Amino acid sequence: MKITTLAEFETAYREGLDIPLPGRSWRTVTEEWLQRFGDGAGDYNPLFRDPRYAEKSRYGALVASPAFLFSIEFGANAAIWGHIPQENIATKDLTLLYLGSRIEWHRPVWLGDRVRGIETPEAIRRTSTRQVGEACVCTGRTDYWNARGELIATMRTDMLRFANPGRAVEAAREPGVRIAPDPLVWERERRGGEPLHWEEARAGEPIPELPRGTYTTTELYLFAHAALSTRRSRYVDEGTIDMGAGGRADPDYARNNRAQAASFDYGPQRICWLIQAVTDWMGDHGTLLRMQARLRRPNLVGDTNTVRGTVTRVHRQDDDLLADVEVRNINQAGAVTATGLATVRLPARGAPLGPPFPEAAGERRPGLYG
Repeated sequence: MKITTLAEFETAYREGLDIPLPGRSWRTVTEEWLQRFGDGAGDYNPLFRDPRYAEKSRYGALVASPAFLFSIEFGANAAIWGHIPQENIATKDLTLLYLGSRIEWHRPVWLGDRVRGIETPEAIRRTSTRQVGEACVCTGRTDYWNARGELIATMRTDMLRFANPGRAVEAAREPGVRIAPDPLVWERERRGGEPLHWEEARAGEPIPELPRGTYTTTELYLFAHAALSTRRSRYVDEGTIDMGAGGRADPDYARNNRAQAASFDYGPQRICWLIQAVTDWMGDHGTLLRMQARLRRPNLVGDTNTVRGTVTRVHRQDDDLLADVEVRNINQAGAVTATGLATVRLPARGAPLGPPFPEAAGERRPGLYG
């Protein structure tokens, strides 16, 4: 049955609340997969892609970036569709925007782990916005597991579903300096193995900027096909013949079906940038525990982006020594297009800097599921 109104969508979406979606099969984390994700996200931190470097780190082995969750399972399908068949909704009738994610990490993803994500539609509520009018905010939860039965992380994603207005939502399109993103990825300097001690963190201090350069179609496709998936689309929306990157690279489709002024990014791509700014700052001895990320404006092909951040709070919680960091992506017009609030655990000065988990000492055992 074709769904063309918000009322029909809300009714159908509610029917699938709290019922998990069929999950992907278990997948083994390989060196090639980790490196491919780094290529797609533009994060060349050697801790996440160089086995020789990682073996000398506190982990003792190659681990994934915290942002690698998006490669295990995109985490938005439960919020986009719920249990509604994709072919039952056309974006020319009801379109959508990615609003953001709330992520909590529990343990690392190790080279050789078997992993999967399970998505569950969790909530839907009505709202109204200045630009799109009546809309539904849909929330999906993704639980990420390894085959030892350990919960790796939990992500909650919010999507905005609304009647297609036939025009683009507001975007900052002032021209700016064009900067090739490729050299920026290779030239990036990061803290690495030098510990950032909790006693050194100061509220109000900025963290190093992360310049992302000008967003190009290449950056869009690298993320789509290296960080996410190389699979072909099963369905093609009316209005385009190219559903690579979800149709985002087709400017006409972006305008007519997705309420965007031009080709645009995946929301999680900017969240990966926010995460990278934090992990580069905290170094190999910090642990990212939580992040709340929100998208504020579109990021379009041709926008030039920089991630900036500030330490907002340094505090204790039980035995944890923590720092809160606010990060934001700013484009060439000075518009903030994404924000995040991260909580990081840092080591104390003089404390041992050895392996943080039994797995780091080479004690990984066969999983519950093979």
